[in-house]
Amino acid sequence: MENVKKNWPEFLTALVCAGLLWKVFEQSVLEHHFIIPTTFFAPAVILGNVVYYSRKGHKWAKLALFWAFVIGDFCSFLAIFYSPSLAKISSGPIIVAVLVLIFTYLLYGYQKSNELFKD
Repeated sequence: MENVKKNWPEFLTALVCAGLLWKVFEQSVLEHHFIIPTTFFAPAVILGNVVYYSRKGHKWAKLALFWAFVIGDFCSFLAIFYSPSLAKISSGPIIVAVLVLIFTYLLYGYQKSNELFKD
């Protein structure tokens, strides 16, 4: 469990990076577009570099991932109260609230295990 707490943002970001790279392949090779894939390629390269340097132990990359996920966690928290599409689903706010609690716990464990705010 300690390994999950220490590396879960890198794993999720790597999944997003792989998805973006798949989209680049799909758009350029399978559908023969050449302008559209660049909009997916640049974020994939940036995210891939952040994951690479985070796995190498660079603190700036770990902090970048931490704050990106904090913003996502906060936006999910706000969606509980202000999302009209989420309000249409009867158990939607409860599911999102549970996910926010889980991600908040994982974020706390991530910053604790990587000592992000320790001088």
